[in-house]
Amino acid sequence: MKKITLILSVLMLVSSCSSDSSSESDTPVTPSSILVKKIIELDKDGKEMSTTDFVYNGNKIVSEVIAKKDLSVVGNIGFLYNYKTEYTYTGNLITSIKVKNIIANQDKLVLKTDFLYDSNEDLISSTREQYFDTFKGILRVVYAKINTNTVNCKMYSSDSRDNMETLVWEGKFSFDVNKNLIKSESLDASFLFGSFEYDTKSNPKKGVLGLNKIMFQEIPPLYNVSALQYHLHKFNNVLKSNISGSFPKFNQYTYNANGYPSEMKEYYIYNGNNIHDVTFQYFYE
Repeated sequence: MKKITLILSVLMLVSSCSSDSSSESDTPVTPSSILVKKIIELDKDGKEMSTTDFVYNGNKIVSEVIAKKDLSVVGNIGFLYNYKTEYTYTGNLITSIKVKNIIANQDKLVLKTDFLYDSNEDLISSTREQYFDTFKGILRVVYAKINTNTVNCKMYSSDSRDNMETLVWEGKFSFDVNKNLIKSESLDASFLFGSFEYDTKSNPKKGVLGLNKIMFQEIPPLYNVSALQYHLHKFNNVLKSNISGSFPKFNQYTYNANGYPSEMKEYYIYNGNNIHDVTFQYFYE
């Protein structure tokens, strides 16, 4: 049953589809651009919901820590979850990401994703291991570059109990000249799709080395199930998104003097009405 849930979760949430650590003694990369240092998430009433703090070595990301507050606790001092994501580089490419549950100092490894690239430094596969109590779930994604702006993707699911791999999704990604994802569509019978429009300003994570190669990102706090979301933090900022299974969304930005967002308000469209959902505030080094 867990394996079935794992596969279904992939299908639903995709639609919403020798190495050296950057903290080791390798020569730091000199920062060449602005880096986001902290992100604060606010609810529609302006209450702080979560904070994400980033650590860098030059413009290589070392780690990020997200803490989600429990607003039901008096004084806003409780936390629903607290996760740390650690990044490992080989040269200038991100080759491993580890997510740890650090609430109450557990430091428990939740999942690990390894990335492989070809000689042109294009991503060709990722293997994600999720650690459960008695087994691990595995999600393997294989990429095939069709042309400069198009990539095919196949997603396979398995777990350590039987090691039987199942194809759970096949799709195609289209990118603009800045390598922003503008369209995702199914090549199988699932009919899942996604479309995105962007501004011309700089994304808060634009200057993070190697992050623009990643296709999917994890969704906290759903690290204990197969939860993936399109990685959209590459070059520009998403203005509009339309993803199967979700309400259409649009974002409104306030920019700083350097052309980076200082604030983003997210809205979803329901019955023709624009509903303010959350606000994100960005702080830079």
